[in-house]
Amino acid sequence: MNSASVKAGPSPLPKDLHYDSWRGNVELSDPIQHPLDAELSALCQRFAASDLPTRSQLRNSASLDDFYTLLSFGRRSAVFAMRGRRREHVVDGLTAVAMITRDRVDFRGPLVTLALLHYATRAIGEHPHELFQHAASLAESKMSDLILGFLERSEEERDLRKSWGHAVVETKGGPGFVGWGFKSYQPTYPLDQLALALAQLLKRDKYGRATVTLATELPPFWLSSVDDKALKPVLTAVRGAVCVNAELRPQESADYKHQVIMIFLAELEDEAAAGSLFRLSQEKQARPKDFVMAAAQEGRLFCLAVARSFTAGKAGFETQVSLQRFSAGIAEVLKSQHQN
Repeated sequence: MNSASVKAGPSPLPKDLHYDSWRGNVELSDPIQHPLDAELSALCQRFAASDLPTRSQLRNSASLDDFYTLLSFGRRSAVFAMRGRRREHVVDGLTAVAMITRDRVDFRGPLVTLALLHYATRAIGEHPHELFQHAASLAESKMSDLILGFLERSEEERDLRKSWGHAVVETKGGPGFVGWGFKSYQPTYPLDQLALALAQLLKRDKYGRATVTLATELPPFWLSSVDDKALKPVLTAVRGAVCVNAELRPQESADYKHQVIMIFLAELEDEAAAGSLFRLSQEKQARPKDFVMAAAQEGRLFCLAVARSFTAGKAGFETQVSLQRFSAGIAEVLKSQHQN
């Protein structure tokens, strides 16, 4: 067994505090301060002030779950750095990355965290090179190379949207991060704000772990086999689309792991195109299929909610009737764009 995989002592992270994904603790659009944040900040500062043997001891005592908790903390730190314009949050977040053994995690996790922290560093007017180099000096050799290697990337390779699939959104609490899907995105309506409102609609119901992704597409699959000759040209009139994904909460069903709900929101070039999509959705609802759906239209906006079990042989939690409970809420969200 690799010696790096053998724990050298009890976990340095607190035993009684954890981020809860079902409570939104790992979502980055609008995170709320958690007691664990202060504990991990103190741990990072202790780690940074320690000598090399002590840092190695702390690192080798951490479990794989601990490492992924540190990555969540690092990403949350990027958000709080932007909101408070505080360098200390960036320093803590980078130190959290430096505490991780590179070979024990998927390397993409630290890289995404570094991308968010790099963006936050610049957003608050600090110099990434200084802070990243200091973090690299605290890390084991392979993680140090990863941190310094990020600095050597081109501007395009460090670009949050183009290379890392994230975008910045403004919320009542301040800036946050959501997903970015790389599709053409030229909306005139605040689709990001509407998507965040739709995510809240799901979380007030029976769903959690709601994630928002901008610059997605409206997949033709959900509306196909009704009038595909009409569907194809209408989809070319999409100015921009966003998607909200959420999972059924565990207490709602023994099969919660097999359930998913998605809400697609698209802005069309004109009201007629949005109306065509709505018509197709109404006809599709009446046909037998392995998923259920609800749709709404408001002017040039079209919204489609889809729920299904993604595992063969597992029944869907929602029915065509039950899913309609979201219709009024979706309509209200779409109408709210007139107030923006």
